[in-house]
Amino acid sequence: MARLTGLVIPSNHAKLLCLALFMFLGLARSLSSFEYLEMKKLLKSLNKPAVKSIETRGDIFDCVDIYKQPAFDHPLLKNYTIPKEPTSPPKIKNSLEFVSSNASLVDIKLPDGGCPEGTVPIKRVQMKDLLRARSISDFGKKRYMNGSFNPANALPSYHHWAKIDTKHGDYYGASAHINVWKPGLVMKADSSSAQFWLVSGSDNQLNTIEAGWLVYQELFGDLEPRIFIYWTSDNYGQTGCFNTLCSGFVSVHRRVPLGTTFQRRSIRDGKQFEFTVSVWKDIAQWWLYINDEVVGFWPEQIFSHLNRKAEKAMWGGEVYNPEPETPGTVPYLPPMGSGSYAGEGWQKACFMNRVFVANDKNQYVDAPTDTTTFIDKPMCYDAVDRGMSKDPNWRRNIYFGGPGGRC
Repeated sequence: MARLTGLVIPSNHAKLLCLALFMFLGLARSLSSFEYLEMKKLLKSLNKPAVKSIETRGDIFDCVDIYKQPAFDHPLLKNYTIPKEPTSPPKIKNSLEFVSSNASLVDIKLPDGGCPEGTVPIKRVQMKDLLRARSISDFGKKRYMNGSFNPANALPSYHHWAKIDTKHGDYYGASAHINVWKPGLVMKADSSSAQFWLVSGSDNQLNTIEAGWLVYQELFGDLEPRIFIYWTSDNYGQTGCFNTLCSGFVSVHRRVPLGTTFQRRSIRDGKQFEFTVSVWKDIAQWWLYINDEVVGFWPEQIFSHLNRKAEKAMWGGEVYNPEPETPGTVPYLPPMGSGSYAGEGWQKACFMNRVFVANDKNQYVDAPTDTTTFIDKPMCYDAVDRGMSKDPNWRRNIYFGGPGGRC
């Protein structure tokens, strides 16, 4: 039996009534009974029992036992023991003590002390989130990513980039300060990110680790920039997802959740706000730091080529736009970064500074200067490698972005 606004309804009728209500509110496409049951099953899998729940800025984060989080549903992580802490994080070579650049560091911690000891915050997935997805199999994943780093491949990706790529080499981590913008998107299914990638392998064995900020209304239900991570070990095929929407990534911080929004964002011709994100390879884990806080890690077991090191590092922006509703028409691509071209510079374009890679000596060093600029839609977006700044706090830095449009 189910209760709805004071009425008691038999449970089988309640399901149909709920679906009808979702349809009336415009939240859902037509659902079969099978799809509905699959959604309920997925919700149960992703939403683990909580000892406490925290609601902030429109989101609900459940405080879940650290060993009962979604990560440990991965078949390779059964009986896995979480290391107490990273052994020895890399030091920045030839670094002055960090003094904030012209941008302010934005706070991303949960209020009131966050989750209790022994638990971690996991963003709650609700039925409305699943109803926005085009299919359950797509939920939490990058769509149409075949040939992601080679747009000349026959299969379309619907993704576009403006980024700076290193040459092949040995990379044990990457880091950057990224300023935060709310670019605004044209369509519900569009996405836009500012991020870096660590990449190894190729073709169907492509492995990536990705981190930065993301706007994705279809996934999150709004146009707010959010902290995100992503990973794959099979070129975005069956493995990997955003944040904790599948098994694999292990959260360890009780106050810094993935998928959270930012309290402040950069303003054109005004105050700039940034956050820091770093990923580096320890003995058997790729550790994620946000604002110098240890947020969690990817166990090396889940990768086939990133289990030791990365072959390339990349920094910049990525947008996604689905196939146009009218076949044969030119799609209207979403903005990237701030929505301004890289050449517009400070207080207008999206930037990354203190762009580092980690070497085999456990040091963060300035990213190589012999990079390649990759822009597949130059009328919509651009990227500029600014090299080494005279400002010792900026060091290696890049600008990227653009307004999108029909181009």
